[in-house]
Amino acid sequence: MNHIAPKVVTVIVPTLNEVENIEKVLMEIPKEKVDEILIVDGHSTDGTVELVRKLGYPLIFQEEKGFGKAIEMGIKHAKGDVLIFITADNSQNPKDIPKLLDKLDEGYDLVLASRYLPGAGSEDDTLLHYLGNKFFTFLCNIVHKTNFSDTLYFFQAIRKKVFDSVKLTSSDFGYCIELPIKVHKAGFKVIQVPSFERKRSGSKAKVSAFSTGWEILSAILKY
Repeated sequence: MNHIAPKVVTVIVPTLNEVENIEKVLMEIPKEKVDEILIVDGHSTDGTVELVRKLGYPLIFQEEKGFGKAIEMGIKHAKGDVLIFITADNSQNPKDIPKLLDKLDEGYDLVLASRYLPGAGSEDDTLLHYLGNKFFTFLCNIVHKTNFSDTLYFFQAIRKKVFDSVKLTSSDFGYCIELPIKVHKAGFKVIQVPSFERKRSGSKAKVSAFSTGWEILSAILKY
């Protein structure tokens, strides 16, 4: 009789000055569904590092700048054959992780959380972000013949062997769209699940809408 080895799930959480949020995020990750949690820190100066160490979670320091480089650093140390990416600002709900994993169990290779599917929503979406997301999503779908509903929400689960088979080059937020584009183009099975975005707690977001938008646009047109 053939036995299927149980999947090992690694959650990767990039951080940069998230002392107000990181504990909430880590406490909500469903430990019964996850085998490993890795925090990749971009050299925080607000006490994030000390708090993560106090909580007893594995901490990796980012070697190169950029969100994409933080994700790659985490993957380099990950033991899992399933990878989940979630931000540390408490806007993405870790309790949605089982929904992502259920779709992998159904045979999908990449599962994307979306704020714009039936049953989803957002408490943190501004008009600028909403319009920008709609534009980038429309453009991505036209250029790459995809059917995405939310290109700017990097809360995903992917099989590591699928990740390893696509070569990514973006170092920053272009990474968020390069990954699903290349997975789609490679012929893997991609699906979206509804997820509700919570209002970001603590300090203001550190991401510039203009620079991030430019990185996303460049990635859509480049890949």
